[in-house]
Amino acid sequence: MYKYLFVFVATVFSYPLIAQLPENFADLSADVQSVILEYVFFSEKAHEVWGNDYEEATAHHLVKYLDDYHTKVHIDFAGGRIMVESERSKTPIQSLQNAIVATLLTPANPNAVDLYTAADMGLTGKPFLSGLVVDQDGQSIETQWRAERYAKYITTKQLKHRNARYWVEIPMVRSYKKRGADNFHPLVVQASQRYGVETSLIYAIMETESSFNPFAVSPSGAYGLMQVMQNTAGRDVFEKIYNRSGKPSRKYLMDPAQNIDAGTAYITILRDRYLRGVKHPRTLEYCIIASYNGGTGNLLKAFHRDRTKALERINKMSPQAVYNHIVRHHPYEESRNYLRKVTNAKKNYAY
Repeated sequence: MYKYLFVFVATVFSYPLIAQLPENFADLSADVQSVILEYVFFSEKAHEVWGNDYEEATAHHLVKYLDDYHTKVHIDFAGGRIMVESERSKTPIQSLQNAIVATLLTPANPNAVDLYTAADMGLTGKPFLSGLVVDQDGQSIETQWRAERYAKYITTKQLKHRNARYWVEIPMVRSYKKRGADNFHPLVVQASQRYGVETSLIYAIMETESSFNPFAVSPSGAYGLMQVMQNTAGRDVFEKIYNRSGKPSRKYLMDPAQNIDAGTAYITILRDRYLRGVKHPRTLEYCIIASYNGGTGNLLKAFHRDRTKALERINKMSPQAVYNHIVRHHPYEESRNYLRKVTNAKKNYAY
């Protein structure tokens, strides 16, 4: 079924204007139907307006379309920048102002926002950008009045346009990553205490995986702050930690509390099961980090094809030698870089 789906999606993306539902659409699972409806037809509609400038949400970037796809909000969590653009809108300035207000007041609950339609964002609860963006007076924006006031200010002072496109850029505060991490501090502490995992490691993985973007999604099927994959880490956590069958849904993993708990629980699976036998604590941490990204099998293969011999070799090496070996010889460049990034980020969260 899934192989068929991938072929179907690839075909539709090649010919976005002639997309049609497969004949057996009603017989497909809810998850597969969701993929088709969201990623395919959402993409088609947005492409009609934005062409080559069409963008999708990723792990480090929230992209949301409004105003019947004529307005695009792009929040770069890695770079600390927000871009709000209007393309061929009948009322570009008003559309920008409305989008700015909606963005600044977007609720902290990712499940309350539909990224794959042009529907308005919800405006209930504390905004997730609270403290990450300040207005012209240096005040955090948490009310309708302050958001509307700032939207009018920035579209007056910093509006740019070229032909039928209008846009403004909104910077986050300089300490946006620290503030983003602080938003999840109670949840991180709770998971740390529950599973015996250092808070600094949880924070470092969250920063590397999503830059503290609670709306983080990935084409690989990873969701949320710690980018937990449904079919691998998610299923492992359900079965080995929660004693539940099946796998977590996307909605489940997009909940920050559940995502952080599941991601931290997976760290313990790596630590206590898959990497059991690694003796030195620091060496074990390096192996956990690389395995969180690329899997335990690939980590061990970097040392030897035989698991027992790989563990023997690891235990004969110093932690620094293991670190150097992983960043030089791991079969995947992404995992090599991942170990570097998480290890460096961990130094920033030694509270």
